[in-house]
Amino acid sequence: MRRLPAAVVILVLAGTGCSSGSGSLPGCGSPDDSVFALIAQSVPSATQLPCLKELPVGWMMSAMEIRDSRTQLWLDSTIGGVRAVEVDLQASCEVGEAVEVPPAPDEVGMRPYVQSDLPPGFSGARYLRFAGGCVIYRFHFAGNAPPTLALEAEEALSFLPRRSVVEQVRAEYDQILCGAGAPACEG
Repeated sequence: MRRLPAAVVILVLAGTGCSSGSGSLPGCGSPDDSVFALIAQSVPSATQLPCLKELPVGWMMSAMEIRDSRTQLWLDSTIGGVRAVEVDLQASCEVGEAVEVPPAPDEVGMRPYVQSDLPPGFSGARYLRFAGGCVIYRFHFAGNAPPTLALEAEEALSFLPRRSVVEQVRAEYDQILCGAGAPACEG
């Protein structure tokens, strides 16, 4: 079994990063989608990867950028506006003055924190800390968009365990993704 060197993935991710102007993040039930291997290698310590369950009517993924040490994606809403939600995967995050809240059912084992600024124009953030990583949902709604749109977005977003991507890459490509759930990355 050969190892997929982090350097190969980093070369793919280097520079401006891989980005997409539009499309959709693969679903949570699709660990075999190759974009998850790139996301997993962008933050090798992360044990969880962001994914979509199903976007509600009026929502679409508008862009994604995968770089060394970070993956970001943006959701547009017909009501909330362009880039109404940013999803940001990093190795760690500072929560500032955000308040810790109980985890949702798909956030078991995570420590969620919430920070919000109410009208005019709702903005806020949900920080989800977990072993080896953190995902931040940043909400920036246009005009008089209701803050309840944050609940719609949160319901559509979920997590895929990195180990399922590691197992899929091993089974399909006979390669090892280094990092969490696999041997440590070298160099």
